[in-house]
Amino acid sequence: MPTPSLFRLRLTASAVFWSALLSAQTPSEQASPAQNGTFQRVQFSEPAVPPDPLELVTGDAQPVQTVEQRSAVMNALSNAWNLSNVRAYPYDRKTTFTSFGSTATEGIWQMEDTSPGGRIYRWTAQGPSYSATNLFNNQTLYSTQTGVAPIPVRLAQVRSAIFFMRPVIGPRATLRTAAANVNGVAVDCVLLSHMQAAKDAAGGRRWEEEEYCVDKASGLLITYSPAPGLYVLYDYSQALHFHDRLIPNKFTITQAGRTMIEAQTTAVGDPPKDPLLYQPNGMNQTGVGSLMTSPWIMNRRAPSALVSPGAADLVVLHGMKSKTGQIGDIELLATSNNALTPRAMDYALKWQQSNSEDVEPGATPLSHEVIMMFTFFGAPR
Repeated sequence: MPTPSLFRLRLTASAVFWSALLSAQTPSEQASPAQNGTFQRVQFSEPAVPPDPLELVTGDAQPVQTVEQRSAVMNALSNAWNLSNVRAYPYDRKTTFTSFGSTATEGIWQMEDTSPGGRIYRWTAQGPSYSATNLFNNQTLYSTQTGVAPIPVRLAQVRSAIFFMRPVIGPRATLRTAAANVNGVAVDCVLLSHMQAAKDAAGGRRWEEEEYCVDKASGLLITYSPAPGLYVLYDYSQALHFHDRLIPNKFTITQAGRTMIEAQTTAVGDPPKDPLLYQPNGMNQTGVGSLMTSPWIMNRRAPSALVSPGAADLVVLHGMKSKTGQIGDIELLATSNNALTPRAMDYALKWQQSNSEDVEPGATPLSHEVIMMFTFFGAPR
């Protein structure tokens, strides 16, 4: 069976454009020159994550500190993923969704994913100003698309919410937990960070933490948030049963408190038995590897006179990186200081203009979401 991408890539190194401007310290600290010409580490106070109806961890989250605690958390997240993993079997899944926003492809969409087993899957998408069929067969991608047409951001978000929300927890990943409630359902929430800044942190969710909330009773994933301001809420009130899996009948994606996508699973079952569906007849050979990955998280830092010394403000932006390396459809997810949003947008556009995508010959040029986290700190004066 095709397995979900294992890429949970984190761009922590600065690009060339940023090297003279932005540092690679953790979000809450920055190197600053001392009077003797050496550098000292200065601590900055990080603002709280902005309130959101789906931000469930608002009180103290408890750090995971023992083998038993870490094992329990990892098993709970793995179980939540497996309970709804349609790709555990040969499958055919149909999804419709409506998107709301300002991009050129907002509207009503249809999507179908199917796999007969092995290393083969096929997916189609049809929406405003977009139509594509993609076939992944024996590590090679074929598509009805030609050139480097980007995947629309809403289509990428829906596919991420279905296939790319599996957490990857390495030995350096920080975990914190908290009990919460959503729409009357008791949940256990896990905060996951790949940065050391969250280690032994107190209080609610931090800006660099992903959030997974699991139903205490059923073990199902109820909410998933890759970054503050962006939330996926899964609904199992009329769940579709597929073998021993339970597929959510719908899910909603919100950004900055606004509903951007409403998606429904219209059908799930065994795949068609037509072998011609899985042959690349008349399709264009794109390259080796999948067409998209899970979202990338990019962390950038810069000084600002709009921030008091010893403090920091954060702005989180969302966009879509095309196969050519450019970033489009840039949107605001969250900010602790509205005055800094234009500057973050300007940085994102400059990064877009200076970025290029180098792909080795024969490889599939990737498209994926990007979540850009800008930390603006008040430098000592």
